[in-house]
Amino acid sequence: MKIKRIIDLSQSLYNFMPTWQTNPDLRYEPTMKAAKDIFNVSVIRQMHMHTGAHVDVPLHSIQEGKTIDQYPIERFTGEGVVLDFRRKKPAEEITEKDLRLYESLIRKNDVVMLCTDWSKKRGFNSDYLYRWPFPNLEACKFLIERGISAIGTEGLSIAGWTDNVPAQGPVTKIRSDSLHNVFLEKDILIIEGLANLSELLNERNDPARAFFIFAPLNFVGTEAAPCRAMALVAE
Repeated sequence: MKIKRIIDLSQSLYNFMPTWQTNPDLRYEPTMKAAKDIFNVSVIRQMHMHTGAHVDVPLHSIQEGKTIDQYPIERFTGEGVVLDFRRKKPAEEITEKDLRLYESLIRKNDVVMLCTDWSKKRGFNSDYLYRWPFPNLEACKFLIERGISAIGTEGLSIAGWTDNVPAQGPVTKIRSDSLHNVFLEKDILIIEGLANLSELLNERNDPARAFFIFAPLNFVGTEAAPCRAMALVAE
């Protein structure tokens, strides 16, 4: 396959960046020792596994589920399709009816990416932190029936916000673990916190196909890990 272009689907990472609001902030810094030794070396002081673009695997919501290191590297790659849901409003569900519009374009073993342009809202605002669009249970089951291998979203989670913080209560009654389980029980990987999916859509907003890579860091025994996600577009 000749590659026409590569699109970065990951977010930049920086100290105290917007992330899931009940998880610790990202914190890293250069070490003083490094300056004395000439070389520059930075140390991560704090980071959770769901920082930025990341992959969820079964252990995230299933006791004794598979961990990141139990997958071969090729499992974090695959051909797939970007579906356009940029018309969705804050906290609006993506329904089975919405997905059926693209039914003929979703192939077995596809990586399905849900484009909402939510990455463009990135910041400390209620839409980005709490109110991204998300698929409901019927939509998830429809995708499972199509035999997909992975599902990706620009939201902070594939599920809607269900936590409580001083500024925001739940936006949905669909339990987050239940929605994750629908995919993870079928060994369908979940990629969250993506960016730039709209760059794959043409002027007519048609669904676009590409080859996706979303390889996570190979942490042993973890339920998730940050990844550098990208789309390879053929000529």
